Amino acid sequence: MSKKGLFASIAQGVGAAAVAAALFAAAPASAQTKLTFLLNVPPAGYNAGFELAVQKGFYKDAGLDVTIEPGNGSQTTAQLLSVGKYDIGFADSSPVMKLISQGAKVKIIATILQAAPNAVTALKKTGLKNVADIKGRTVAMPTAGSQVAMFPLVLAANNLKESDIKLINMPPEAMVSSLIQGSVEVILGSVDQYDIQLRAQNQQFDSYLFSENGAPTVSTSIIASDEFLAKHPDVVKKFVAASLKGWYAAIDNPAEATAALKKMFPDANEKLSPPQIEATRILMCANNAKFIGKAMPKQWDDTVKVFAKVGILPADVPATKYYTYDFLPADSELRACPASKS
Repeated sequence: MSKKGLFASIAQGVGAAAVAAALFAAAPASAQTKLTFLLNVPPAGYNAGFELAVQKGFYKDAGLDVTIEPGNGSQTTAQLLSVGKYDIGFADSSPVMKLISQGAKVKIIATILQAAPNAVTALKKTGLKNVADIKGRTVAMPTAGSQVAMFPLVLAANNLKESDIKLINMPPEAMVSSLIQGSVEVILGSVDQYDIQLRAQNQQFDSYLFSENGAPTVSTSIIASDEFLAKHPDVVKKFVAASLKGWYAAIDNPAEATAALKKMFPDANEKLSPPQIEATRILMCANNAKFIGKAMPKQWDDTVKVFAKVGILPADVPATKYYTYDFLPADSELRACPASKS
């Protein structure tokens, strides 16, 4: 090749390279992976960490384009994932684990609420020092709810029998007013609903979690189908890490999380969001939890034992069938308990 031809070839190559470089610079560094996340309930403070992760760009930074959809109960969310309608969601452990025990191909991959919110609650003036002090008291139980199944375990753990109390079945909407008015001395409530109502009415009260008094169960968690976990492990890891980052930010700054929730879902109740986030913060590190986002093996073993006692799960299936740590960040990257308080 002549020198003239060689120089022309080099010039042509340099020009092509320049064009290629310009095209690469104009293109996005990486395409965003679209992902739809199904909640367990309508948008509220209980799930504000996920909305905050969207608004602060945590998912985007991880290469994810996440859409959050409201849920209609943990049972429904778990069922929709089990039949392949969604790949990833948020649901209470009880219906999820029951479906898995029946053959559903789903796994629990990260835990936000380390304990169920059920609690024994009484006004301060009643003078309860512990759950055993309900002996001889009038106790209201909601006509529907997980309290019904779990309360016998709480009684047994505190050396009580049902005959030791006066148990009254009551519609959930009447529980708080009955307690305030003195119609009952104790309610089987929850820190994420009844406690919020009592606090809003400036009531002083004591609540004792079921999870710390005979019924320790892991609660609301991020779940995913086995198929999605197998096909997209890196996507799941990025989603979990970004979600936990969102929750850390939410408990540090509830006002910011509330604003993010309201921006994404204008119909969300912004007045209820902060106390709901506070209740979530409490439950993130209840039940002897060590890390936010990760329930320890003993917590899972205890959960299976409790659910087996009340007939939700078989007693002979190991806890490891229901959850996996494969998609969690390393312990060194998780926030240790107790959760910080804003």
